[in-house]
Amino acid sequence: MKNVIIVGATGATGSQLMQQLLNDVTVENIYVVHYRPTPFVHQNKVTEIIIDLANFNDLNIEAEIDFAYCCLGTTRKKAGSLAAFRQVDKDYIVNFGSWVANNTKAQLHVISAVGANTKSVSSYLQTKGETEQLLRQLPLTALYLYQPTLLHGKRDEFRLMEAFAYYPLAILSLFPVPLLKQQKPIGIDQLANSMYQLSQQVTSGYHVISSLEIQQY
Repeated sequence: MKNVIIVGATGATGSQLMQQLLNDVTVENIYVVHYRPTPFVHQNKVTEIIIDLANFNDLNIEAEIDFAYCCLGTTRKKAGSLAAFRQVDKDYIVNFGSWVANNTKAQLHVISAVGANTKSVSSYLQTKGETEQLLRQLPLTALYLYQPTLLHGKRDEFRLMEAFAYYPLAILSLFPVPLLKQQKPIGIDQLANSMYQLSQQVTSGYHVISSLEIQQY
């Protein structure tokens, strides 16, 4: 029986991943860490922990954690500023990774983005690259970084730019060119499924899961 911990469980990908964890008979306990109450609080397997995501040092779990999932993510528009976006997509994620490294022997599965690069001219991709770099420096048993391209599927909010970009990227990905095929929009369910399926493997070390790999799920 396995114990898992997840942050970002109420987001688009996190919600779908939660359904798979709830249906998995080998998962005994799911620790949902959030900054406010979630819809999962009444599920039998779920222990909900409300903390300030800026300070994971307050998190205390006595059970041995087998898998850790980080589905945190926002946009600059939703966050309100670049600084607020970076706090969520870098600081909170790295803080969680540090907690996992220092308190467990769990695999850590984190959503990043295709094109993540510390030298990118895009503040979004630069932030993702910095986050990846900091996570790789942690003494984790195993680190999985998922690099999807544009995500599509059911969301609580409408994202205009994603809607505009979906069809051009979908058409370009039809051409038999690896670089273009990698740009094929990824279903949110595919990303959640890839995180769930890959966490079933007993592995260690550092793994980057490309958009092409995520497309297989």
